Amino acid sequence: MKRMFIVMQFLLLVVCTAQCKRHHTYTCEIDTSKTGYELAAAYDNCTVWNAQKTMTDIECKDIDIRATRLPRSEFGGSYADLNAAENWIQPFYTISPENMSAYPQAPASINGVISAKFKAKDAVDAAFDFRSYGSQGICADVQEDMYDTVYDDILTREQRSKYRSEGKKLRFIPDDDEPPLDDTTNPVGMGASWLDVDPATKVTMDPEDNTTYYYEPWSLYVAYDDTAISDERLRGVRYCKLLSHQALLSWMLEKSFEENPVLITPTSTECTGPSQLESATNGSCLFYSDLYGANYFCADFTGTDKTQVEWQDKCETNAAYDNQTYSNLPCSQRTAEIETFIPGYLGLTGICVVHCQAPDEFILNIYNDNPETRCGGFDFFTPEELGK
Repeated sequence: MKRMFIVMQFLLLVVCTAQCKRHHTYTCEIDTSKTGYELAAAYDNCTVWNAQKTMTDIECKDIDIRATRLPRSEFGGSYADLNAAENWIQPFYTISPENMSAYPQAPASINGVISAKFKAKDAVDAAFDFRSYGSQGICADVQEDMYDTVYDDILTREQRSKYRSEGKKLRFIPDDDEPPLDDTTNPVGMGASWLDVDPATKVTMDPEDNTTYYYEPWSLYVAYDDTAISDERLRGVRYCKLLSHQALLSWMLEKSFEENPVLITPTSTECTGPSQLESATNGSCLFYSDLYGANYFCADFTGTDKTQVEWQDKCETNAAYDNQTYSNLPCSQRTAEIETFIPGYLGLTGICVVHCQAPDEFILNIYNDNPETRCGGFDFFTPEELGK
């Protein structure tokens, strides 16, 4: 009897392990009576919930995953969070739309790219006191699972057969510092300009095979033990930009059969300058930031998506800012204050435009030497180029 009990326990453990390790086991509720783009949208709603579990190897842990969708204007200021005492993890995400009006068989607009902020495995293990031997999952792991879900669970048998025999292939470049096709590396460890990188620029065609395309899930990893970052909310985080299930479905049903397919429509336009040269009514923020190139800045809040009170709150509560002071004046009228605040003040030497001409745009004014190196990947201009 004892031996049978042990055998049953072993079998139960094997079943649990198999269930936990199986790919694309979407365990939040999916209405599988839906088909096509509707079913893909349902899977999109579960993506971040599941990815938080699989990327941190906690599929079998009973933890409340509070995946929360935000508009882009709020996503930039959000922080993935957790609370081990209350047993929850909260990843945040936003979804950009993809225009499909040129395809009569598809909805006019679908989910395009899912940008997400996850708590990383090192932060989860430390907070929940886990002793897991699994490794931190990467964005490409999640993207592969999403691809498999669309191929296996959404396409019909006939659609799979057509895509397999006639469609162009889609592969994914790992975001783990392995060199992609153009012999550069994915910027794991990149700073705040991660959000502005257009996913369309991460689509490449195999130079030796024009029937194979690659997507590199744009990612960023900030280690939990990164002592250079003082705010704990910004440590132990993994960021991903993922093609949605709907976008992958559009590739398998429509786009992969075209001569020069566009996997995801470019969302960025060339930045010729900010929407305005300084904040007329939103005020400005004087601050130091480790994340923005370890430098001092005065930011003009030129965007239109927030009130002056909301911009002031961004200045005074943003975890990326240190020693910050808000004023309802533009930076150009705070010269004496800026000169006193910034070591090595040289006058205005450069301008970085963040979220250029978008509703959440703001300008980082630089007053030190080598201004372009302090821009952190944002659109850079000299004062002369903008007539300042």
